[in-house]
Amino acid sequence: QQRKTAPHLFVRARSHLPPLLATMAAGGDKAKGRVLLPDSVVPSRYEVKLTPDLERFAFDGVARIEVEVHEATSEVKMHAKELQFVSATFRGAEAGAEEATATNINLDLKAQVVTFVFPEFLPVGKGVITVEYAGILNNQMAGFYRSSYKDIHGNTKTMASTQFESLDARRCFPCWDEPSRKAVFAVTLVVEAHLTAFSNMPEKAMKFTKAGSKVMREISFMDSPKMSTYLVAIVVGEFDFVQAKTEHGVLVRVYTPPGRSEAGTFALSVATKSLDIYDDFFGVPYPLPKLDMVAIPEFAMGAMENWGLVTYREVDLLIDQKTASGQQKQRVCIVVTHELAHQWFGNLVTMAWWDDLWLNEGFASWCENYAANEIFPDYRLWDQFASDTLAAALRLDSLKTSHPIQVPINHAEEVEEVFDAISYCKGASVIRMAHAVLGHGDFRKGLQEYMKKHKYSNTETFHLWGAWSDASGKAVKDMMSTWTEQMGFPLVKVTASSFGDKAKISLEQSWFLASGEAPPEEKLWTVPLFVRSCAGESPLAMITSKTLEIEVPLGASADDAFVLLNDGVRTPMRVAYSPDMRARLSKAVKAGKVPPADRASLVMDAYALAKAGLLAVDDLLRFLAGFCGEKDYTAWDALAQALLGLQKMLMGGAPEDMYKRFLAFAEDFVWRSWESADLGWEARPSDGHTDGLLRGLLMKLVSKFAAKPAWADEARRRFDKYIDDPVENAAQLPDEYRVPVFQAVLGGGGAKEHAEMMATFKKLSTNIDQKHVFMSIGYVQDEKLQSETLRWAVSGDVKIQDFFYIFGSVSASCRAGLDRTWAFFQSEFSHIHSMVKTASPSIMDAVIACCAGGYCSSSRADEIEAFFEKHPLPQNKRKISQMLEEIRTNAKFLERAVATDLAKEAFWKELDGLTR
Repeated sequence: QQRKTAPHLFVRARSHLPPLLATMAAGGDKAKGRVLLPDSVVPSRYEVKLTPDLERFAFDGVARIEVEVHEATSEVKMHAKELQFVSATFRGAEAGAEEATATNINLDLKAQVVTFVFPEFLPVGKGVITVEYAGILNNQMAGFYRSSYKDIHGNTKTMASTQFESLDARRCFPCWDEPSRKAVFAVTLVVEAHLTAFSNMPEKAMKFTKAGSKVMREISFMDSPKMSTYLVAIVVGEFDFVQAKTEHGVLVRVYTPPGRSEAGTFALSVATKSLDIYDDFFGVPYPLPKLDMVAIPEFAMGAMENWGLVTYREVDLLIDQKTASGQQKQRVCIVVTHELAHQWFGNLVTMAWWDDLWLNEGFASWCENYAANEIFPDYRLWDQFASDTLAAALRLDSLKTSHPIQVPINHAEEVEEVFDAISYCKGASVIRMAHAVLGHGDFRKGLQEYMKKHKYSNTETFHLWGAWSDASGKAVKDMMSTWTEQMGFPLVKVTASSFGDKAKISLEQSWFLASGEAPPEEKLWTVPLFVRSCAGESPLAMITSKTLEIEVPLGASADDAFVLLNDGVRTPMRVAYSPDMRARLSKAVKAGKVPPADRASLVMDAYALAKAGLLAVDDLLRFLAGFCGEKDYTAWDALAQALLGLQKMLMGGAPEDMYKRFLAFAEDFVWRSWESADLGWEARPSDGHTDGLLRGLLMKLVSKFAAKPAWADEARRRFDKYIDDPVENAAQLPDEYRVPVFQAVLGGGGAKEHAEMMATFKKLSTNIDQKHVFMSIGYVQDEKLQSETLRWAVSGDVKIQDFFYIFGSVSASCRAGLDRTWAFFQSEFSHIHSMVKTASPSIMDAVIACCAGGYCSSSRADEIEAFFEKHPLPQNKRKISQMLEEIRTNAKFLERAVATDLAKEAFWKELDGLTR
């Protein structure tokens, strides 16, 4: 729901509200129930001085906060977590004002609120609160935390960095930790003289001091612009760097571990180009004097968009340009373009409350593709969008346990559950749809006005709709609110009553659910229809009601005529064609008349419809068979998801003979496509970016389904070369297919191969190379070795950011591996939970998905549900519910598959003929 009035910031708390926490008292129903700090006292500027001790894993802090007292009060409430307080004082701004000292400091651990109680009411007006306190440098990758790394001599060292989004600035300094409480920040760091320290802004001053026998540097940084607490950032450690200036004059640096500065050059190039692209696109220059990007050795997310100081997981920033795969380069490129888009969308203009998180993440997820496409058009990212970003959005949003893009958030802690494919991927998908409907000119014009009007402040979704409406003259809210305010998306059923000069098409929309069950309620969307036929593109049409009739020009013989809905895959929906229309599209695909992204969409739709029982599984396989010999990466990305999904489902409980026949079909389908693609083991000078991606993807499928003796021998030869010297012989096993080869060799090996892999791991110094081992080591089939591997994951020798990859490799190796991983998770639950209990909930989400997400059995879903009822994880509740729904949906899918022609040998012979 939209507010009935539109104040930019939250209204003031009323004095009659509960004294601990005030809720929004005005602003419409949308704001009702939000748990917020009272605004009787609000901040305007923070001076935060921190002295971290990297040996004791602790820090001392002083926060001097300039405030405005709106109502006379004797209590000041701020957010705080894991901080120990020494003292708090208040002094009014008027001349001669006396300093008042807090007589009580009360901590509410559950609410994460500290209350400073003063002996008298604080006077209305300006003042300064000064708080002395201490904190810990934790190892949970949240707040102000520590990481370990190796220096150039191989010695283990400790560094410190911050991760404050969403609610962890309060772990570093007492504050009003809410996105609308923007303020100016002035940071000072006192560190040992040999350490590098930086924050959001450039250095203002530096002086040497002494602390006992240690020589220290006290570094003060310039004032930041007004910004939210979650964007403050601090890094302390030893670094090398590379730097360059943008064409518009901004200095950009990439900080790397010692001795690895060259690994930052690719990201640096992307960053300098991105800032200039966004300057022009948003019409507002990047407002800070510098941009630093830092590789952090231990990091829960992929990256964090702190204003002027963006932090990254090492694998998402640093690459060796000589050996990096196209997939690695693409990943680093889009992570950098995503985070730099946030410097405008999220940092300059920030959502007013967490229910509009999608304004940050959905827009950055669209921008990552826009900017990357400008820099590297050969990546064909808008084609890949169909089988990647959009596919992830539709997969999650087809569940009843999904949520709207604009999801109600009362307690701020709830936002941790919506950093998911709805906020990111569906958000990006509906923005792409808006771009297609509005056209690039009006889309950009509206954004530029939005940025200029709301810079340094906070907004809600309706502000964006209004900007686009003003720019285009279109009723943007009427269309877009149907996509952001209700969960789910439409299934559009398509039938044709005739194929002459024109096709008469009947359309009907309904709410699509992955389970295939009847929707619990009727929903309608305003659906933009981009239609293509054999005669070309048709004018844009809109479905605004349950049904619609349209006519589409054909201009071709009836035999060759076809109609394709959702041309360019620009609307987030599923399309169900009548059998005749699907057959016509299959013919058009074989004739090369359907573009790659649309081929991918046809595959993804058919697979989803089969899972929902709206297309027979045998008809799905007949349809897929027509793609044998496909040579485009985007289409193959969709085919791979369907093949691997079917394999997972049939492995989970199909009769053995049916499963073997499917594997035989997959082996033939994949191997003949591999031969047809003719990519080979070695990259060629003529290879394009997507050729490398396709080689890696097909290698993954050959390893899984079609590892014939000659291929397996070559894989083993390259494996042996690599483990002999992983640095010198890295080219023998390129990144693009290293993991599939590791998995194939380990899957066919035993103790010798497992020991070789573990010995190789000890020689590896970069996180990306170590990750290859984590994702493969569990493929060894021996029960004892798999159990040993699972124990290694939780031994403390593997960083918290990575240990779930090992669970994933064991569970994906075979059915027995999945059972072992789930059993291990249950038996070691207390230990695993203790490892990550105060880390980002996303870490436990990943652990749960890796340990239990592979099942396709209703009884197993019941068992998993019962376990988490006995061992509740409130912060992971939504993820668990979604996983259980997916397992039960897959179980129904399996039941339907077993009842079809898949049980008959004649069907598989027919299928073999269709691929010839």
